[in-house]
Amino acid sequence: MQLFDPYAGVILLPDRAPFGTTSPVALGDGQPVALIRWQNWSMYARFEILDATGTATVAAGGRANFWGRRYQVQDLNSRVLLELKLSVWGPAGRSTVTLPDGRQLLAKGNWTSRKFTVTDAAGLPVARLVNTSALLSWRPDSLAFELTAPVLSVVQAIGLAQCVRAASEAQRTAARSG
Repeated sequence: MQLFDPYAGVILLPDRAPFGTTSPVALGDGQPVALIRWQNWSMYARFEILDATGTATVAAGGRANFWGRRYQVQDLNSRVLLELKLSVWGPAGRSTVTLPDGRQLLAKGNWTSRKFTVTDAAGLPVARLVNTSALLSWRPDSLAFELTAPVLSVVQAIGLAQCVRAASEAQRTAARSG
């Protein structure tokens, strides 16, 4: 399996690590596929996606503008792998995911309450967040991102999940402080 090839299946994503900066990502069968490294002191919610051994960075992402309504994931050559544009209502509204070939997907839901879906232009499901407590018990604090159609690569799916998570966290932080 290649990290940049279209993929259909389950990706187990960690919740943000309370200690340390890296967390493992696995396929539904538990096979390690990548690591996520967060930049804890970044104003732009930066993260890197590393290979499964943690020795090579394969992509990076984070907030792409000051206002926090645009997030991008880029490969090592600074090519945009996907861009998430948040609606006025943030991650809970209908946000747009643009892929490198210009295709657009719609993302809607609440990442923190484990209700999140991605659909294509025809409204067909591409991905959804699945509650892991009933389906998978790899880790009690992990999330399952089920790719129902081979539209996103593993790297794009991981990146999208991290962008939505960062946007959700920023929205919660703003609501608490304001």
